[in-house]
Amino acid sequence: MTGVNVMGADLEKVRKEIHTPKKSSSYEICAAITQEIAHMRKYNHMSQQELADRSGVKQQMIARFESGINTPNMSTVLKLLAAFGKTLYIGDLKNVELDDGADSAAADEDLTTE
Repeated sequence: MTGVNVMGADLEKVRKEIHTPKKSSSYEICAAITQEIAHMRKYNHMSQQELADRSGVKQQMIARFESGINTPNMSTVLKLLAAFGKTLYIGDLKNVELDDGADSAAADEDLTTE
């Protein structure tokens, strides 16, 4: 649940409240991770049940993640990645170009005083 009170509110107002840039980018990151896990599963010719057996995550949950019905929490993502011998890596964004048009972390360091 989003915590948005929809009683008596018009649909457009609710949509704006639910789809803030911060929430949208968070959703996009989760969707990208989930898509990558699904890609790895298919690339390795693994069924959802095989991934479930290797990761300890129920097959039904994997199906819901892959179809976009649910978003996995961090613990679940780590379990799914571990089944492939992978993990998340937190790296330096200084030299990474961001797709959303935001400035990179390097731009923040270039602040000078006049």
